[in-house]
Amino acid sequence: MPLLSADARFFGVDLRALWLATRQAWRQLPQKPFLAWLTPPVPVRLLQADGDESLWLGAQLQPHADATSRLGKTPFIAVELPQDIVLQRTLAIPPMGEADTANAVQLELRSISPFPEADLAWGHSLRTEPSGARRIQAALTSRKQVAKYLETQTNRLPPHAQPEIWVRSQGPAPVVPIVIQGYGEQRRKAYAARQRNIVYGLLVLAAALAGAIAIAPTAQLRLRAIEAVYAYDGIYQQTQPLMAKREALVQTAEQLKSLAELLAGRIEPLYILNKLTQVLPDDTYLQSFRLQGAKVTIGGVTSNATQLMQTLSTQEGLRDVKAPSPATRLPGSPKESFTIEFTLDPKLYGAAKNMPSFAQGSGSIPAPAPVPQAPAATAPIASTPPVAASPTTPPPAAASGTAPAKPAAAAPAPNPARKGPVFGGTVVVPKPAPSPSKPASAP
Repeated sequence: MPLLSADARFFGVDLRALWLATRQAWRQLPQKPFLAWLTPPVPVRLLQADGDESLWLGAQLQPHADATSRLGKTPFIAVELPQDIVLQRTLAIPPMGEADTANAVQLELRSISPFPEADLAWGHSLRTEPSGARRIQAALTSRKQVAKYLETQTNRLPPHAQPEIWVRSQGPAPVVPIVIQGYGEQRRKAYAARQRNIVYGLLVLAAALAGAIAIAPTAQLRLRAIEAVYAYDGIYQQTQPLMAKREALVQTAEQLKSLAELLAGRIEPLYILNKLTQVLPDDTYLQSFRLQGAKVTIGGVTSNATQLMQTLSTQEGLRDVKAPSPATRLPGSPKESFTIEFTLDPKLYGAAKNMPSFAQGSGSIPAPAPVPQAPAATAPIASTPPVAASPTTPPPAAASGTAPAKPAAAAPAPNPARKGPVFGGTVVVPKPAPSPSKPASAP
């Protein structure tokens, strides 16, 4: 048993029959009403049986005036057979394809033909009646009789001509030509097919031109967009160094902004110490000073801790003045030991507020304003009350962590006779006693 079959089938479908049906459908497509107008009718010169000539354009008989001027211009000639050598019959066949209709007509004519099958010449033409019914006008004749009749028409035919054989239909108007198959009609059909293909090509070209016109603006916009992208890439490559510098500038600006934010909340200790030196009474001594952010904690001794808190509360830039622990009086002393907390305003005591600015139009930074200094007789901050200086003992020098900046102008020398601040306290420096003078001797 052979494994391969000659029958081309796929899942039970005959592929060969499918291909034939598809090809037949494509061949019949130009004959559809919506495409039939694309096939130009071919003019045919008909040599009539009565000796006259006429011009047919497709299946339409042209008027005599038009036919006279165009008879010699068409290369296609047909010879009409006389009715005495032709048999005609009208057939009623259901709608079907052209090839199926031709096969049905041929089968019908073979069954009624008085001529042998090899001598049978036949043709048919489709006629649609006003009522919409489809009628087939069929004609059959003998090929031998056709050959004899063509010999009688040799003097009317051009040399080497291959004429078509036509038969005019009988019956009610309109009269249509019936083309006998097997003669020169194939040359006319081939010419009509070429003309149809030319029309198809022109339609495709027109559609392509219309599409090109339609998409031309879009194509131009796309080309412009591509050109803009290339230009942008070129400019981007040229501006890479500037972009790098800009990025560095942005990073520097961000760093400066972060630094400014840090400086905005930083308190400068020297300014608050200067403020306390000016505000605290003369009988007040500081023993401790603690700065945490904007919060200041001071401790020391004073004569009246309550009055001291009220004094601090009235100062600008000092908020939330409070005592975390009550003041206590020292044993055997009129002084009170206190601890006071308060919050500073960064706008007044911040480093960013009090930082020196650049001079307008100069490239140097001016020296900061001098911080008020205590006189030489001041005592350092200690955990025990300072000891007053005696007239015979020279006052100790003030302790300092850093050397103060040199003021722009020389400060006047302090008066040793006045009181000097010691972070709120003062030390009385007595005037030196005048040297005793010898009394005047008596005379």
